[in-house]
Amino acid sequence: MKMYITLFVILVPAVLGYHGRVPIKKYANLCTDMVPFGHNNGTSLANDTDSPPFTISTNADSYTAGGSLTVNITVKGDILIGGFFIQARRADLARDTNVAVGTFAYPPPDTALLECHSVNNSAWGHTNDTGWKTLLGVWNAPVQDEGPLQFRATIVLAGKPSRSYFYLGVTSSQLSFMAGPAMTVETPEEPVAGDGTTSASTTSTACTPGASFALGVISLISGLTFAKRL
Repeated sequence: MKMYITLFVILVPAVLGYHGRVPIKKYANLCTDMVPFGHNNGTSLANDTDSPPFTISTNADSYTAGGSLTVNITVKGDILIGGFFIQARRADLARDTNVAVGTFAYPPPDTALLECHSVNNSAWGHTNDTGWKTLLGVWNAPVQDEGPLQFRATIVLAGKPSRSYFYLGVTSSQLSFMAGPAMTVETPEEPVAGDGTTSASTTSTACTPGASFALGVISLISGLTFAKRL
């Protein structure tokens, strides 16, 4: 009996590790339409989607070729962010507005940089449903003028009962292109954590689906070996 209890405790975190990530490999169109079909089949139960309770802001209202900006996602009111997925997109409807532009850097704990449209780090999202009041990251601009840009995000409320409450197309104000030398921001020394405090960690340690499975198998073998010795 002790063996089964031990295996259950070890294997559950490995299985749950998959469900906390943005499933861009599971849903082929997620990078483009940003619709979370894993949440109520992509239909939100929120009745205030026209005025999302979130703000996406930047430290400047323009970008330069090869420059960088800080991107801040904050909540309005007494709620928490349970999951998020954000990209920079072109705002000029005469151009392609369905692909990510630029790349992100320095993700805070329980978040990760993601590959969309065959470009590494072109998106940023959660790896765990920590629950955030604010999220702060860095975005690196492309090396050429992409016209007006804006950040676009899908944000899910925290808490299991609220998984079906999410907001599509949460956007920042538009950023205009400014010619001249690259304007950059300093590397964050301590990225902002979910509760608004700081953490020294700058990389996510959440398991990928493959790593979670491997850890589960190793745990199973170890448990069986230990039981056999008993």
